[in-house]
Amino acid sequence: MSELYSVRMRAAQGGPHEKGGHHISGAERIVKLEEVGAIAQSLAERALHHSKGTADFINITVDLIPQEKISYIDCLRVEEHKTGSIPESHQLATELLQGTTITETAVRKAIGMLKNLDRSMRGAMLVDAISGERLDEGNRGVRVSHMDSFDSHALGDNEHMREALVLASKVQSAEGVVGELCWSDDPDYTVGYVACNGVYHRIPHMKELGSNIGGRVFFVRSDIDSESVIEYLESAPILVQRR
Repeated sequence: MSELYSVRMRAAQGGPHEKGGHHISGAERIVKLEEVGAIAQSLAERALHHSKGTADFINITVDLIPQEKISYIDCLRVEEHKTGSIPESHQLATELLQGTTITETAVRKAIGMLKNLDRSMRGAMLVDAISGERLDEGNRGVRVSHMDSFDSHALGDNEHMREALVLASKVQSAEGVVGELCWSDDPDYTVGYVACNGVYHRIPHMKELGSNIGGRVFFVRSDIDSESVIEYLESAPILVQRR
């Protein structure tokens, strides 16, 4: 098999993220050497033609991934849900997540934290699954990276869903992570999801149409070393496969 490369893009408006730039887009792929150029170009085009605006800062990073460091994991199962309003969707998310490992208190606190964001975070909040207390700090959050799927055709033709499903599958494979809550910062996309117990639950009406505020919450067990979870999510190369 030919060598594989991680191609990652992040884009902002008003300068780099680190200097206060407004996040526009982020995406990544793991591809063969001969695909690097085309994929880098497609990610740059995506940053320049986004519903959140035109980026004036685009960073594209390409790294070789040693074959022995890549892990293969199974994709989560997908369940589609229908709801009629945001309150109904948030209630369904709460019911799907809460159980023996995640409390209702933790889920409701997490929903509140996402609803109260004044701007989208670049990464996800790490939250104690019992108390609902946030374990990471600042506005950066945990940036899940180094992941893709070679079975893209089997994950559906919706780009939002494909990328979210790959990310959610990696997150749920991390030791100590017991659930995830997410809705997009894309103003045209109101579908969100929760992931737990091996299932990706796709839920409509998770936010208002036109809102550019979104985010993710990862629920983790109280006894887990959060630093090891973050290291895995941000750095471990993962390829997601459909059974």
